[in-house]
Amino acid sequence: MLEVRYSNVMNNVSFSGFKEKELDLFFSICFKLKEYGTSELILDFEELKELSNYQHRGLQRFYKDLDQVYKKLLELNFRYEDEEKITRFVLFNRYDVEKKKKVVSIKINEDFKYILNGLTEMYTKFDLLDFVNLKSVYSKNTFKLLKQWETTKKTEFEVDTFRELLGVPITYNTDNFNKRVLKPLVEELQHCFKNLKVEKIRTGRKITKLKFTWESKKREIEKEKIELEITQSLNSLFEKAKKNRFLTEILTEKNIYKLTQMYEEDQLKKGLLYIYKQVKKEVPNFSYLIKILETGIQEQEIKIKVVSDEVPEETENQSFNIEENTKDETKDIKEVENPLLSAYANFPEAVKNGILESAKELYLKDVNIKKMNATHEKFFKAAEKQYILKVLGGEK
Repeated sequence: MLEVRYSNVMNNVSFSGFKEKELDLFFSICFKLKEYGTSELILDFEELKELSNYQHRGLQRFYKDLDQVYKKLLELNFRYEDEEKITRFVLFNRYDVEKKKKVVSIKINEDFKYILNGLTEMYTKFDLLDFVNLKSVYSKNTFKLLKQWETTKKTEFEVDTFRELLGVPITYNTDNFNKRVLKPLVEELQHCFKNLKVEKIRTGRKITKLKFTWESKKREIEKEKIELEITQSLNSLFEKAKKNRFLTEILTEKNIYKLTQMYEEDQLKKGLLYIYKQVKKEVPNFSYLIKILETGIQEQEIKIKVVSDEVPEETENQSFNIEENTKDETKDIKEVENPLLSAYANFPEAVKNGILESAKELYLKDVNIKKMNATHEKFFKAAEKQYILKVLGGEK
């Protein structure tokens, strides 16, 4: 439930002149300002649109509506009276529509922060979603007035006071008021207030008061309790996520159960870690939570693997070819008996060592070997007999 709360003082204010969407925007802002004290609230456009169920397209229209909200707020007759004095005031002392950043910056008047914050008694509360889904401006204004009396389920208003609070044009006679205002709003509010009825109270022949009554909704049949078992590690992650103040209210037991039915534990753990770190604004509903959670689950992990410096492909291939070629050549040498090698085998060791050194020298001078920058001992060993034969044949 997206609960809007404010002091009953606000119910004495007429929102005459406010259009339906302007009311939705204003009370969405009130919802966000709840418990913010006098701290500045920065609310991005997309979140405000979602909270207020704003359907109009185009930023220019949105700018205009936001501007009109504040303009009309300045014109509102906020008034407080006690035994000692009467005070009139402006609720906000900062209200900036920042077009480039696409945010609204709002700060509540220090002297009247009690209107929206720290409420303990004498306040009105209602579900923002119920409010923004109402179609008529008269229904919206009546909805919040009746919600003040939700405990007693009855209240009455002086007709003139009620018309003023709803912003009914003074040109509406009794017939117009009944047909265009009273009857439609009672019909629309039936789903919010069970068996809502309005009684017209007369003083003499004139209707002077309107009495509203409604019934408590029947308690839902108690459902069979579900015992959900989850691992300690998953429970710890749920508790951690709840420490993010924007997730505390949305992670109810009911929603936790839904999440465990929708996702595997590993997916859920990954998603919970993501939303704990990433969510930095109010989560208006469960569907919005799912959308963010899905982003976290689908986000690919990036792992960095450190490897040794690679040998250039050309060198690597050439080295391989040398080795392969020298193996083939060595094989040929073994297969064909060469008299020079037979003679070399019978030379004294000192002579053989000298010939071997000359063979290595010849190998290192080889033009192809130099181009390939391949001077490793193992390559020479593979072609050793080939270069000994070259030395014995008189090559230098």
